[in-house]
This record gives sequence, structure tokens and C-alpha cells, in this order.
Amino acid sequence: MESPQQQRKKFKTAQDWNDFIGQAQQSGQKMTGKDLFALRKACYEEIEKRRGRPLLVYATKFLEGVPQGAPNFIDLTDVDGFTDLINSVKGNGSVDVLLHSPGGRPDATERLVGLLRGKFNEVNFLIPHSAYSAATMFALSGNNIVLHPSATLGPIDPQINGIPARSIKRGFEKIKERIAKEGPETLPAYIPLIEKYSLDLLELCEDSEKLSRELVSTWLKKYMFKGDKKAVGKVRKAVNYFSDYDKHLLHSRPLPLEKLSEFGLKIELADDELQDLLWEAYILLNGFFNVSFGGSFFVKLYESTHGVSWGKQIQQIFIGHQPQQKLKLPQ
Repeated sequence: MESPQQQRKKFKTAQDWNDFIGQAQQSGQKMTGKDLFALRKACYEEIEKRRGRPLLVYATKFLEGVPQGAPNFIDLTDVDGFTDLINSVKGNGSVDVLLHSPGGRPDATERLVGLLRGKFNEVNFLIPHSAYSAATMFALSGNNIVLHPSATLGPIDPQINGIPARSIKRGFEKIKERIAKEGPETLPAYIPLIEKYSLDLLELCEDSEKLSRELVSTWLKKYMFKGDKKAVGKVRKAVNYFSDYDKHLLHSRPLPLEKLSEFGLKIELADDELQDLLWEAYILLNGFFNVSFGGSFFVKLYESTHGVSWGKQIQQIFIGHQPQQKLKLPQ
């Protein structure tokens, strides 16, 4: 049992965090990045103790107040952060990855999966709140996924410049159907719409959809369904569901555990103690993302209890009414 000296401050609710920051401000106490990391690290250490394996943390700011153009998505620069995280851990056994991300580039996600699998025999993903799009793809490369009851995954249908690829393809298909039905003499009326969809763009949509499905299929067969004699059917059914834009209708449609239980995926809810720790980790991360450091805000973090804590931050410089962003990394 912990002694009073050993007991750490715990954050069970977002209100606990707001009260903590408010009291610090009222007392004139200046909280440094190092002070706030110490709070997160203590939580990470309890998760590691509970799970019995190292914890790597990859989290981004994306739920509120994100400056336009902020680098808060999975991209190739994440190779640097994950290389640091992986190298900070000794051994090649099992590792947990705490993931909080809106997604990003599938090719970058493929690089990160390769890095983790080149080091560890087993990779598990812990989701405290949200892992969408390419972050869902990332989680599906795991041997297991553990969700907080409030957490969700999302569809893996790709987006092109923020527009679902399937939506772009469907728009072009509807135009073709109308011309076929109404006759070629109506073509001039649809030319402005057709010009929106170049053949290159349609090809990109096709390739992006194919890549997302191919990557997730490969990872599920190789890791989550390894040794399962019924893997082929399970993988096909799961991938069809995650990539079915016509069913989900929104790229950000939440897919919680109750929607995923029929696919035989190794996804489970965290037990009561781990639930509290995952939610605390989220509160501390989200709270940190909303703290200003001299006018700048962190939008991405790579952390572990093994000597790694850095990220990317955006500095907003206001000229008149127009905000400008200055990217600073690493910190």
C-alpha cells in the first residue's frame, strides 16, 4: 500500500484538471512542461505496472481548437518519434501503444507498423478516447486492442484533400448515370461538374481505397488472427465493414465495441482499474494540449517512461485578425 509520501495526485475527471490548473494560476504557480510531464509519467508508470509491459504514447490534439494546417496527423515525420520511442525500450517482447489520433496517411502508418514489428513480437493498442481513419488502421495492426468504454474506432475509407474517396467516385458515377439516362445531348450541362473530377483524381481514389483494404487485411491475417483457421473469412468480413462508406455514411462515424463484436476481432474493454488509468491519461494529455507555452501549443506528443518526451508545437502569431502559425520541433 502506498504511503502518504508516495501517493500521487490523480485526475479522475476533466473537472479535476480544470481545478488543478485554476488553482495553480490563482496561486501564481507557473507550471512548466516538465511539471506536467511528471503528472503524465506517473500515470503511465501505473499503466505499465498494471499491464506488465512497456508503454509507448502517441497522442495528438484534434478534438478542439486545432489551428488550420497543424501537423496533428500521422505522417512520415512520425518515423523520428517512433524510432526514439522504440529505442528507449529494452527487449523485444510485448509492448503497449497508447493511441489518440484522428488518422493521417496510410503510407506513413505502414512505416510505423514496420518499425514496431521490427522490434517487438507483440504489439497491443490502448485507446482512451478516439482513433479514427489511419489511426484505426494502425490499431488493427495490433495483436489486441483495449478500449476505454468511451473510446471508439472509425471507418478506414480514405480521404482525398479532406473528401471521402468513395464520395468523389460516387459523384462521378452519378453524372455518368444521368448522361446515360438523359442522352448525350445533356453532356454540356454536366461539363462543369465533370471538370471537378480528373482521371488522375479518380485513379488516386481507387488506389487509396485498395491500399487501405490491403494493408488492414495483411495486418489482421499476420497478427490479430494469426493461427486462426477461419482467418480468411473473418478478415474479409471485418475489412468490408470498416471500409464500407455506403454503410457508415460519414468518415468520422464512431465504431464502438458494440458495433464490432460480431467480427471476432481481439478487441476488449479495459477492466475497471485500467479504465480509470486510461481516462486519466487522456485527461492529462488533452489538458496539456490546451496549455499555452508562451503563445504556442503542442499538437503532437511522443512519450514513454523510458526517457522520451517530445513533440510538435504550433505558435500562433496574430497580425490584425489573421492568425499565422510557426511550426517548432522538436521540443
